[in-house]
Amino acid sequence: MLAFNKERSRRIIILAAPIVIAMFTQTAINVVDTIFVGQLDPSYSIPGQSALGFSLPLLWAIGGFLSSIGIGTQSMVARRFGANQPLDSGVVISNSLIVAVLSSIVFTAIGWMAVPYFFDFITHNESVKVLGIPYARLRILGVMAMVTTASFKGFFDGIGKTRVHMYAAIIMNFFNIGLNYVFIFGLGPIEPYYVTGAAIASLISTYVGVFVMVVWSMRGKYRKPHRYYRPKNVSFKMMWELTKLSVPSGLATVFVMSGVLLFLKIIGILDEQAIHENIAQVGLYNANPAYLKFQNVLLGLPASTPGLGFIHEQVFAVSWSAPPIFTTAAKLIIDLLTIGFVTTIALGTATATLVSQSMGEGDFKAAEDYGWDSVKIGAAFFGTFGLLMIIFPEVFLNVLSNDASVISAAVPGLRIMASLEVLIATSLILTQALFGAGATRFVMWVELILHGLCLAPLAWLLAIYFEIGFLGVWMSASLYIFLLAGVMAWKFRSGTWKSIEV
Repeated sequence: MLAFNKERSRRIIILAAPIVIAMFTQTAINVVDTIFVGQLDPSYSIPGQSALGFSLPLLWAIGGFLSSIGIGTQSMVARRFGANQPLDSGVVISNSLIVAVLSSIVFTAIGWMAVPYFFDFITHNESVKVLGIPYARLRILGVMAMVTTASFKGFFDGIGKTRVHMYAAIIMNFFNIGLNYVFIFGLGPIEPYYVTGAAIASLISTYVGVFVMVVWSMRGKYRKPHRYYRPKNVSFKMMWELTKLSVPSGLATVFVMSGVLLFLKIIGILDEQAIHENIAQVGLYNANPAYLKFQNVLLGLPASTPGLGFIHEQVFAVSWSAPPIFTTAAKLIIDLLTIGFVTTIALGTATATLVSQSMGEGDFKAAEDYGWDSVKIGAAFFGTFGLLMIIFPEVFLNVLSNDASVISAAVPGLRIMASLEVLIATSLILTQALFGAGATRFVMWVELILHGLCLAPLAWLLAIYFEIGFLGVWMSASLYIFLLAGVMAWKFRSGTWKSIEV
């Protein structure tokens, strides 16, 4: 049972390798932002990385919800491609692109207006707000490119041409690296924009990526047999079928990102508690010598500065602008885990294509076997990766941050999560396989229940109510992963997904 089938494994790896590279390089856009921002002065780097940590789940809650059109597109294209119906595959992508563009316009406007309210809810740290709001708004402007790329990716992955998105992602990432340096630190006549510069670079790079996908789609070898640019392909019925299939997976993404944001909100409460403790220790609320010392250190004011009320206000303001250590540490852990996340999702995406194509061919046994072989590959690879992070956590964390306090806070949580890499791989691969089979509603309900009852609520109970602190939030995340992996393995093993039509 644990042995690998060489032929199936070879096909999975050949199909998955370009997706792995593509998703890794695409995700590297966010990691590169974190690395470059981490090289700034601590007054920018620590709150800046926290601002990125809050912004990216928001971006994925909006962009990820809309990008679910790619999952529906891949499933429907692969099923028709497996049944040797290229023109029908072309009709799917034609209508997918229309849905992608129209929905993006609406949600970009909503997202732009919602960003300040979102930051007011998620954090009280003024430094994070000042840096995070412009960053998030600029990234929201890239949602249309993100969703359109997802639509094209769903088509090309569905017909087995996974290299197309890989090329686009590589080109996009090269642009992002160069533009990050220019706009974050400044070059020649271009002044440094610091954290906002990272958003400018990512925004431009995202549209470079979709341009590459459009150019690739114009190649005759794809355009002629599928004829996806014909006006006669427009079908409101197909748009509705795509929407019905895609929305549950989009809602699952929203539930995941909402859970992550509440998770970060709870970690932010730990940062706020640390501020209260620091204020209490230095006597902000009564004028004692310790208070005066705190005043001199933080404000650089002479002891004779008049107006105790003025000093109270200034110290309070400086305290609430202090670097959020725990939130930044969580951002680093999530970024490192993302390396495993995206690669296992890439394996899952390849599996989804093979599962759906096999179902289109009527070979349901092969569809199931592809799922389990992919889990074995992911478990072996990411179990090794997790072991390295357990043994050498500081080596990985030092890549993203130079701040010793942040790295020290992140080490225990990183070790806990790294020990679960095998279960993370299992849950994500089987989730994508079920998406490919069309079981999008099941995944949606599982994510809603687990995030609503487990991740954020349990994190609050352990970290805040029972006062376990930063370690408590990672204990809640561990239970969530155990349950997700178990439920997805049970569902895939049951075989009930084999009867789904798309």
